Amino acid sequence: MKVGIYGGTFDPVHKGHLAIARAAKEQFGLDMVRIMPARIPPHKQEKGVTEDVHRLMMLCLALPVGEGIELDLTEFEREGVSYTSDTLTLLHERHPDDEFYYIIGEDSLDGFVTWHEPEKIASLATILVAVRSNDGEHFQKLLKERNRQFGGVFKALSVPYYDISSTEIRENIRNLKEPHPALPERTDTYIHRFGLYGCEPTAVRKEALRRYEELSKRLAPTISAHRLNHSKGVAFAAAEYIAEWLENAGWTQKAEGSQSAAKQGTGKQNTAQQTASSQHGITELDSGAKSLVRRTLLAGLMHDCAKSLGPDETLECLRKHRVKITDELLQAPGIQHGPAGRVLARERFGIRDPEMLRAIGNHVNGSVDMCDHPIETAVYIADYTEPFREHIPTPPLPVIRNEALKDGIVGAELAATALIHYLEYLGFKEEGELARMHNALKKRISQKEKGKGCELIPKKQ
Repeated sequence: MKVGIYGGTFDPVHKGHLAIARAAKEQFGLDMVRIMPARIPPHKQEKGVTEDVHRLMMLCLALPVGEGIELDLTEFEREGVSYTSDTLTLLHERHPDDEFYYIIGEDSLDGFVTWHEPEKIASLATILVAVRSNDGEHFQKLLKERNRQFGGVFKALSVPYYDISSTEIRENIRNLKEPHPALPERTDTYIHRFGLYGCEPTAVRKEALRRYEELSKRLAPTISAHRLNHSKGVAFAAAEYIAEWLENAGWTQKAEGSQSAAKQGTGKQNTAQQTASSQHGITELDSGAKSLVRRTLLAGLMHDCAKSLGPDETLECLRKHRVKITDELLQAPGIQHGPAGRVLARERFGIRDPEMLRAIGNHVNGSVDMCDHPIETAVYIADYTEPFREHIPTPPLPVIRNEALKDGIVGAELAATALIHYLEYLGFKEEGELARMHNALKKRISQKEKGKGCELIPKKQ
């Protein structure tokens, strides 16, 4: 198989990145292009890079479904700096029959000789150099020189839509100007919903993000770094789902003159933000919807808090707090952390909201009436689709993500189907609470198709 590897920080991903990936597939007959964000970019160790969870969320939202352009988290598996030579070596070990094409920008061609182990990189992949026009005298001279140095592995990749800067996009957002036209729509929406790059968040209040940071710091010492990443991924994936459902159901307000804006003050900067939002299609959720997004964000973050406990400690926690221990709980230890997390979230982290606690307690198997509880549904779907996950073959993970944004009930059914396929692979049967929940979801979808079902989020009157 011919596989393109496209690395970078993607801070943020933009249409130029997608154009390069598509051009590589077309011009060199690649079977797929793997978008591979760097965890610690070698050339940006001293610079601030947006938190991993946000860079990955923006990629998940931007990548097209079904085009053979997919997210690859290989560089998030390792500690330390993300060196291309190490990554390509690992890929060759895992896929010895694949032919790799490594994609770089024209600006990287000049500095390639300063990269870590450039000779090794050149021996492991054909290097495609994305350029707007390969007719330039300087480019052709440099390309010829690099091919002389490294054995003819460099090839020009012509991309008409390319001259875009992530730095320019970040500055554009920071200065409250019109959102850059090079941003994919869903990525742009996510940036504004959660206040990245210095803009005002439109889906939550700043207090909610501060509470998230506070709970993250308290949670971090109790679980592994991998589990913390997963928890952050669930938090923002669930919050994005529910924000999308709320916006689709009309739970929005005009940014200019809104109650939330009035509460934040009436200074010049705030007025500029309102004007930018109202003129350029940046919608803002109303106060009730923001509350629901906040509760979902925090429930998602805390869903795995009981992973800090060992198996015996988990059962003791359940017994101590008089949680009913069913045969299913005893026979499947992998689901015990759900109800135990409900206890710990309340006792250790001060979560009192019953819907948040319900979502934490039911995030593994769901519940028969899950679709009457939007927070639970969002967290349940996000647990299987958060951006640090990449391998759920049936149904494909990008498909679940895409469908879940459009319809929470369909998204929950697809996530349940993925879990059932996985359990069958391990030799387990679909039974118990999971089977009952899955059947209830299928029935709800059938009713929706006949016009009898109700939406997960009711439309605002």
